[in-house]
This record gives sequence, C-alpha cells and structure tokens, in this order.
Amino acid sequence: MSRSLDDPRTALAGADQARQRLTTGLRLPTGFYLVFAIAVAVQLCTAAYGIAAQTVAGLALVLAGLAVFLGVASLMLHRFRRINGARVDGLATQVVLAAGASASLHYLGALAAGIWAAFESLWWLVALASVAGGIACAVGAPRWRHAYRHDPAAHASGASPRLLGALAVVACLGFAALLVFG
Repeated sequence: MSRSLDDPRTALAGADQARQRLTTGLRLPTGFYLVFAIAVAVQLCTAAYGIAAQTVAGLALVLAGLAVFLGVASLMLHRFRRINGARVDGLATQVVLAAGASASLHYLGALAAGIWAAFESLWWLVALASVAGGIACAVGAPRWRHAYRHDPAAHASGASPRLLGALAVVACLGFAALLVFG
C-alpha cells in the first residue's frame, strides 16, 4: 500500500517539519536586547520621576516615556516580522509587554524601587533601578526564545485578553493610588 500526497500523516509530518524549521530559524533583530533594555529603562525612569513629581508636567513625562517605549517596541516587532516572515504573539506579550511572570515581577520591582527612590529624591537610585529593570526585561527575551524553541505551541501565543485586562486594571489602580496617597 503506497501513500499518496493526500495522506493525512504525510501532511502532518510536513507541517511539523515546517514548524520546526520556523522555530529553530527565528532571529531577533540586530541590537534587540540593547535597544529593548534602553527603551524599558527610559520608560521606567520617566514613570518614576513623573509619578513622584505629581504635576501635569510629570504626567506628560510619564506619557512621553511610554511613547518612547511603545515606538521602540513597535519598531522591534516590525523588524522581527520582516526578518522572519512571521509574527509570534508570545514575543510581543510575554517579552515586550512583560506579561510573562518573570518579566512582570522584574518590571514591577524596578518600577516600585524607582518610584520610591524618586519620592526620596535619590536620583542615582532611580537611574539604577531603571537600568536594572531594563536589563532584567531584556534578559527575558533569550529565555523566552529558548523555551519557544523547545515547546512552540506553549510559548507562541500571547497572554489571554483577560490576563492583560486584569494587569491593566491593577496597573491603573496602582497608578491612581500613588497619585492619591503618594
């Protein structure tokens, strides 16, 4: 009994091989780690300073830092897609938006330390916390990439919309609490 090209096993084997080629061949844009770390550090620093300032100018600075981060993140994700010919939602949410457990903890820890330092006018500590947070978030990219290569199905999709919504609500409540009680 010969197998035809329409045999489902042949089609599945071909699909598995294509997925394996894609996962092992994914490349991050040149300078991704450094540029991403700097963008996160800028966003963390401007957020800490802006929140501690508790002024309209401070809020503008928070938004400017966020705009820098979003611009860099969009550019890096666009370059990733252009290089690889594919979009991987897990990279966008788990790494770039820090929705992964490890990245979230590092980011929130650096933000909390930076905000506390800014309220205490310890500007060197704001800078140190921001740089440490940027590096910690950037280090998550190779960890995600390694995990993705070993189990692409589990790491390809992004965080659920419910999780992202819950994180956004918590972030907004935290921001509001800092403005009211800080």
